[in-house]
Amino acid sequence: MIKKIFEKLLAKEDLTLSQSSALMEEIMLGNVNNSLLAGILTSMRLKGVTPAEIGGFAKVMKDRSLKFNLNGNDAIDVCGTGGDNSGTFNISTTVAFVVAGAGIKVAKHGNRSISSKSGSADVLKELGVNITLPREISEKALEEIGITFLFAPQYHPAMKHAAPVRKELGIRTIFNMLGPLTNPAGVNKQMIGAFSNDAAKLMAEASIHLNFERVCFICCDNKYDEILLNGTTEIFEYNGNSVIKNYQISNETFGYDNVDIHEIKGDTAETNAKIIKDIFNGQSTKANFTTITANAALALYCAKYSDDITQCKEAAEESITSGKAKNKLDELIKFGRKNI
Repeated sequence: MIKKIFEKLLAKEDLTLSQSSALMEEIMLGNVNNSLLAGILTSMRLKGVTPAEIGGFAKVMKDRSLKFNLNGNDAIDVCGTGGDNSGTFNISTTVAFVVAGAGIKVAKHGNRSISSKSGSADVLKELGVNITLPREISEKALEEIGITFLFAPQYHPAMKHAAPVRKELGIRTIFNMLGPLTNPAGVNKQMIGAFSNDAAKLMAEASIHLNFERVCFICCDNKYDEILLNGTTEIFEYNGNSVIKNYQISNETFGYDNVDIHEIKGDTAETNAKIIKDIFNGQSTKANFTTITANAALALYCAKYSDDITQCKEAAEESITSGKAKNKLDELIKFGRKNI
């Protein structure tokens, strides 16, 4: 069956949803050897992946993950594909605490750095957050604090079968789009950054095959996986039906000044942790503050806090200036130390 699928891909024929799911099932079980997997991933990249292929892969990856129980809680995730080489600090990680401070529960799914100097797991660890709490304890954190971190390798053990090939290939493959779509908590509201407009559109179309209530896929200037205030951010929004809305936003959407990308540069986990602390302590640059509140505003919109982006922006600003975002970070740090 795998060889037939490979032949189909070599002929540049698209896989159906069921064929994609069957292929991913074999990959997750470790039944596809490294050379064959490398060939499959490369041929998919050359052919161009489809929404059905992404949806089929994501569904199986989600089904094979260690399940995180929301216990009836409504929660959101804010993350991105990464790989955009923007060099910014950890924007989505910072946004997670701002959203939690505004009263929305956040199940943040993330990993260590792959292409940047600091992934979400790296900066959270630097801040003092325990990133590898047992699942039951992490579920308790979400319940009691309103935010928790789901460390990807801990919840997706079957991905170990694909990891060596992905590393050796060193190119973007379908797997780069799967992480944000496979939150182990099964959240149905998300803001997801993508490395290109095409990737954002593909992932939005794939989300039709997954269980989303509202999700916005974003890309700024066709290369950055977050909202930046010096360009146009393309948004593909899916609201649980078969229709995908496509529109653009900019700094003017939020009533903010233009912010050059060089003003929001990050570096190592240590540097980025300091930037986050400064934002939450009221010692941030205006550029960092408005970049975070713009991203948090759209995240709050995705969480259905309000359909009015101005109200969402004001809630994001208040979350920081009132100290609520900082409190969420402090509480998560203390919780992790208490439950070692």
